[in-house]
Amino acid sequence: MVKIESFGKTKSGKKVFLYTLNNGKAEVSLTNIGAAVVSLKVPDKNSCLKDVVLGCDCALRYENGDKYLGATVGRCSNRIKNGIIFLNGKSFQLSQNEGDNQLHGGFEGFNKKLWDAEIIENGIKFTYISPDGEEGYPSMLKTEVSYILTGTTLEIHYKAISDGDTVCALTNHSYFNLDGVGNGDILSQYVQIFAEQFTTNDEHSLPTGEILSVKDTPMDFLTPKQLGADINSDYEQIKFAKGFDNNWVIKNYDGKSIITAAKAFSKHSGITLEVLTNLPGIQLYSGNFLDGAGIGKKGAEIKNRSAFCLECQYFPNAFANENFPQPVLKAGEVYDKTIIYKFGII
Repeated sequence: MVKIESFGKTKSGKKVFLYTLNNGKAEVSLTNIGAAVVSLKVPDKNSCLKDVVLGCDCALRYENGDKYLGATVGRCSNRIKNGIIFLNGKSFQLSQNEGDNQLHGGFEGFNKKLWDAEIIENGIKFTYISPDGEEGYPSMLKTEVSYILTGTTLEIHYKAISDGDTVCALTNHSYFNLDGVGNGDILSQYVQIFAEQFTTNDEHSLPTGEILSVKDTPMDFLTPKQLGADINSDYEQIKFAKGFDNNWVIKNYDGKSIITAAKAFSKHSGITLEVLTNLPGIQLYSGNFLDGAGIGKKGAEIKNRSAFCLECQYFPNAFANENFPQPVLKAGEVYDKTIIYKFGII
């Protein structure tokens, strides 16, 4: 069953909608601005539904916001040094919305766009056509994002096709608090990342191309660890970001199989999260710069470290680092990627 409600209007006066799916076990609300997850309610250990993602109450907050709450991020997620990409021996200058660099697709990336919406079996499919030259990207790109709710699992399927060689590296930018949004910080919650290596950043959060072992570093999440255990470490990578904000190299990635990249849980609520994908990397971001995001759902202020992200992705800044997988989509090829959020109880 899908409930459709008004979610306000864009600055240009276009109507925006909220689509809510409830299957009796979980509930997800989605909006066609940014093809974003607005709320995601799953049962805790007492069988009470808790909303575990940050979100806002109206379309304008998404259009004016800069924290990418629950949004579909593209054409290229994360950072690109100097906003420059290379395709077929040519360089292309993209928009630079974070100093000299591009972040999450530019000034008006996919998170700001109004997507077409279609009800499908157990879900919603959003479609957006990005024209040639948008934010500096070459070629037209048609993108479909399908959200499927089955039991307490939310599957996100991405498909895209272009009329020329271009870049495509999509992700979902949901912020999770497994105790429920508005219920304090996430420092006591546990995260496990199935990665033996991570990519190092410079002081501007740009990967340098160096790939290091997590062994004997605070970046080791091979066994579950509370986020607060090392979040204030004097380790250089953590000091740069004022917490965690790096890309981890997913173990056993083969480019096709959908595998478990990370898990998280809260002993307080009993809620568990498993993140599965067929993408090569995953970004753990501990919400270090959420202050200033304003008011979220039900009047709750969004604060630093009030939620964390586990963003499945291509490695950031890939065009400056040839040793990274390159997020190039060839003309006529189909981009076909999946991210799954699977919830349970301890």
